Amino acid sequence: MKRIQTATPVVYPRRQPTALWRAAVLLGVVAVGGGGCKSSSLSQYIAPRIEGRTVDARTRQPLAGVTVHRVVPGEEAAPGDTLKGGQSMEQSPDVRTKGDGTFALASERDLELFQRSGWYSVTLRFQHVGYASFTTNFTPAQATQTAGGEPLVKAGDIPLVPLSR
Repeated sequence: MKRIQTATPVVYPRRQPTALWRAAVLLGVVAVGGGGCKSSSLSQYIAPRIEGRTVDARTRQPLAGVTVHRVVPGEEAAPGDTLKGGQSMEQSPDVRTKGDGTFALASERDLELFQRSGWYSVTLRFQHVGYASFTTNFTPAQATQTAGGEPLVKAGDIPLVPLSR
């Protein structure tokens, strides 16, 4: 009878974690968990919630169906250009005003690894058939904060000028 020789398993000694490895793990836990601090969040508001109403500049009547678009400097497509892949996904969706002319653009958040002071200004463009396009800016000085910490701009009435016929 032939004997079958089996290999003996190799046992490697267990290595103790180095100080550098322990520090990296601790830093990762603090970054992900916020160190137990509720106010520390990795996501920051980069654009406020904006609420308002569009009206006819002459009659002051509410305008329904106005397109409200958040304009991002440097990311506007030139006339005739088509957006590619991720460009269209990065743009915030347009909203249309309701029957009473009101609109609400949702706030936007983004992941920030290093603390930033938030948003600086927001540009909105209003467009409606038969009216001149109107672009305006809002700054943090015009914003308040909701109980949940969300920045809110109450734009009030936005008058649109009818085109001459």
